[in-house]
Amino acid sequence: AARREIEEQRASEVAGFLSRGGPASREMSAKPKFAIGDKVTALRMNPTHHTRLPRYLRGCPGEIVLHHGGHVLPDTNAHGQGENPQHLYTVRFAARDVWGGQANPNDFVHADLWESYLAAA
Repeated sequence: AARREIEEQRASEVAGFLSRGGPASREMSAKPKFAIGDKVTALRMNPTHHTRLPRYLRGCPGEIVLHHGGHVLPDTNAHGQGENPQHLYTVRFAARDVWGGQANPNDFVHADLWESYLAAA
């Protein structure tokens, strides 16, 4: 009976927790692998688990434009495998590299991507 009361109490706290959110930034001792201006390629990957790497960016070349420091990796955290903090970057992709030759050559796609999604170009 006591266990059920605890579970019900936790369940009642979910809405409040979700509405407040929480910081996902984490201190990291590991140095970032990439710097602003570095050329990178989004990995071609087909995981069977959750990932925040959009399929349409996989294999595309890009450039690091911002470094956001360490952040929780959603891929592992969503599956109860720990926060596994990684460096998070904003990467700029030429629209033509993402959508093909019909895209405007002056357009870009920006995505916030974790370090494990990227390889040096």
